[in-house]
Amino acid sequence: MATDRELEVWLSEKENAMVEDIAALVEIPSISGESEGSAPYGRACREVLLKILEIGSRWGFSCRSFEDKCAVIQYGTGTKTIGIWGHLDVVPEGTGWLYPPFSCSREGDILIGRGVQDNKGPVVACMYAMGYLKEKGMVPRVTFLQILGCREEVDMEDVVSYLNENPAPDMSFVTDCTFPVCYGEKGICRVEFASEKLEGNMILSGGNAVNSIPAYAKAELRLLGGRKKEIWAEGISGHAAFPQGAQNALGILAEKIYSEDKNLSVLSEKERAVLEFLDKACVNGFGRELNIDCADEFSGALTASGTVVRMEEERAVLDMDIRYPITAKAEKILEQLGRTAGEYGFSIRSFKDDPPSYVDKNTPFVTCLTNAYEEIVKDGKKPYVMGGGTYARKIPNAVGFGPGLQSDWEKAGLPKGHGSCHSADEAQSLSSLKTAVRIYVKALQNLNEL
Repeated sequence: MATDRELEVWLSEKENAMVEDIAALVEIPSISGESEGSAPYGRACREVLLKILEIGSRWGFSCRSFEDKCAVIQYGTGTKTIGIWGHLDVVPEGTGWLYPPFSCSREGDILIGRGVQDNKGPVVACMYAMGYLKEKGMVPRVTFLQILGCREEVDMEDVVSYLNENPAPDMSFVTDCTFPVCYGEKGICRVEFASEKLEGNMILSGGNAVNSIPAYAKAELRLLGGRKKEIWAEGISGHAAFPQGAQNALGILAEKIYSEDKNLSVLSEKERAVLEFLDKACVNGFGRELNIDCADEFSGALTASGTVVRMEEERAVLDMDIRYPITAKAEKILEQLGRTAGEYGFSIRSFKDDPPSYVDKNTPFVTCLTNAYEEIVKDGKKPYVMGGGTYARKIPNAVGFGPGLQSDWEKAGLPKGHGSCHSADEAQSLSSLKTAVRIYVKALQNLNEL
């Protein structure tokens, strides 16, 4: 097999091609939505699947589409199968971008565009690792299946559908997290609250995805004499699973409206109660004001953020994202939420629970991946549990293994709150992607001998 030095030379030669392939995917606004004709998640999602199949075919891999829901790229024909899962759908672009969201801009070592980090960049990095090994003549004893879906950011129906029709791989990793190995994921609750009917003195709106803390929100107050007053709030966006550093614009908006109404006196008691609940649900990020905060030694603290607010038939409706520790119980969280919401005139309209997932971190599979990371990076980091939700929670014997970043993007010239995976100006370090290729090359070699 080729030496480390040969891989370094190869990566330098392939750098521009890798960026071009990432750019070709980023330019497709693959926000998973309603079916369009024969495209189950919309035409853009089908287009991005066709593009990744084109890239895989260029490497000489066996490629096929599964019902225009997933792309399947095969390397090897061995009896044992290793699944390599990723997704090509993205969250909506939102607002506040300094760079074009659906164009892969490059500033030195930094790539900027929706999907460069979550998850198109890592998908391409792993494919390049397979391509390198294929170019160097490795004939796998196993079958590597890179399975790439287009519904991860919504409900993961793509993976569920695939596994209903195809056998699950013997072992799987997902390229949608942070190295080294994520062996467990918190439970995820999605809750929809609805207020009582209101008097119509305010209209609330903000947020665009239930798993994204919003950076902007607005309200319209109806004043005496038919006049109207708009109130805007600006926060710092982020992924709902990682509220540290984010500032929820919905909570800021509630506080601003409440302050304005001290002088205007246009809101009813019910409407002021709505603002109090919005503040409690959106200001903290860890559920303390809702009395649902908890933690365990494996997965850390519960996170909870109200992320989307809107008006429906004179009611305020709030969507909330909750990530709870693997030892907590969703039923108790629901019970407490109902009590707290009821105090402010809200009821729970829907509650969807996706239970935690967990793989023994001492299995040979996890050890194999951890060792591959340590051989390249040598920083001693250990496997962990996270609040993010990936395909791993839907797949038997699956863990997370990818180059997601928690970085200070201000050092790259981006404003505070920009650069994260669900934020404006989503960014990814090219050098980190190249390191990921090195790690994946080592991991695939290790897994081939497992």
